[in-house]
Amino acid sequence: MNRYPMRVEARRDPTLSRWLWLVKWLLLIPHYIVLAVLWTGLVVLTLVAYLAVLFTGRYPAALRAYNLGVLRWSWRVGYYGYQALGTDAYPPFTLADVPDYPARLHLEPDGPPPRWLPLVAWLFAIPHLVILGALTAAGTRDNDVRISVLGAVVLVAGLALLFTGRYPRGLYDLLVGVARWNLRVIAYLTLLTPQYPPFRLDQGDTEPDPPPDDPAGAAGPVAVPHRRTGSIAGSVVALVAGVLLLAPAAGLGIGGGVLLGLDSARDRNGYVASPTLQLSTNTAAVTAENLVIADTEVWTRNLADVGGLRVTVASPTGEPLFVGIARQRSVDAWLAGTSHDQLVGFNSGAGRYDRASGATRAITDPAAQPFWLATGTGSGATLRWNVTDGDYAVVVTNLDGTPGVAADVEGAIQIPDLTGLGGGLLATGIVLGLIAIGLIVLGGVGIGRRHSPPPSAPGPAGPAPQQIPPVTVGT
Repeated sequence: MNRYPMRVEARRDPTLSRWLWLVKWLLLIPHYIVLAVLWTGLVVLTLVAYLAVLFTGRYPAALRAYNLGVLRWSWRVGYYGYQALGTDAYPPFTLADVPDYPARLHLEPDGPPPRWLPLVAWLFAIPHLVILGALTAAGTRDNDVRISVLGAVVLVAGLALLFTGRYPRGLYDLLVGVARWNLRVIAYLTLLTPQYPPFRLDQGDTEPDPPPDDPAGAAGPVAVPHRRTGSIAGSVVALVAGVLLLAPAAGLGIGGGVLLGLDSARDRNGYVASPTLQLSTNTAAVTAENLVIADTEVWTRNLADVGGLRVTVASPTGEPLFVGIARQRSVDAWLAGTSHDQLVGFNSGAGRYDRASGATRAITDPAAQPFWLATGTGSGATLRWNVTDGDYAVVVTNLDGTPGVAADVEGAIQIPDLTGLGGGLLATGIVLGLIAIGLIVLGGVGIGRRHSPPPSAPGPAGPAPQQIPPVTVGT
């Protein structure tokens, strides 16, 4: 059996608390917050490492040390928490290897990754991700939450602890095996090792030992990363500041891109049209009700060619149609006692309705009603209206008011030229994003250097993780 360079080791506590697993989620909140920052940094630094490998053939030692440290920290938290429930010893807040902690992770020396690997590592990892996703992902169906396979295993293990005080060994071995597989795949995706992870569920505390004639088994002592002295407060501040800047940078960039996309969709009159919606009913009308418009003066006061609403209806059969907009209370009074369909949504371009109760009958001469604010008539009717504050309803009927309405409807709203605003937001987002990435790289490199070997010589030799002496951990 080939020995994988990523060594994931564990040592289950002889006795575990019956109830502590019920509140570990609360105890781990500080770790979850820190890991959210660290994993954001890992994603950014992995992209930087991809570029470094692609163009230089080298994986910077500081980036490697940082990413490895984040995996170590994550494994300790997962082992204590709901990835394995293997120990009641609270995990330490450090990227470094902690020899006396029951969960350890070690990366054996390996050659540099091939330059082409960053281009295809994500593609090669897809089969692993599909299998692991099936094991770890919980699905939903009709608002009925379904627990994942591993979630069920953890729940059964926790209930066994609660009621019997025993942790079934088979469940523990399975959870550690899946965690080991998951960490190997992450190590491959982050290029910590170029060796493709095996499709193998190596269960239990220790990695499988290679045969005696396996060269990997005679690799000798492994190097322990050198830890530099000095404060890393500046690196931590840079990392946290960079992560915090990413959210507004992404928001500004996405907002600017959306505005530029809307601007590109404007026609020569400044209207942005919606996709065509197919309406059909066997009643006398289709309505879109309770359209509340507020604060129009705020966004139309100093802008020209803004605030126009256009509704175009076309009859697929050539039947003359009527479309009108009016105050909601006027439409309610007009259609009282008459069955009609209220539009509540759409699927694949076809409307979804709620049926208003009443008699299925014709309505009297829709175009002659005095309460309309704007109307359109014909087999290709268009309604134009400048919006004002209020509660409105749009009505589509046959021009003669008879039941059985079919129409293709397109709505459009008039917006100003958004090129300047969208471009400014996008540029600001890009600048902030570059600053955020720079701060994350600066902080991650500074933190990683504390746990990377000096460039001139390897660190002192130390024991491999599977040779940890037993330590008794209290409950």
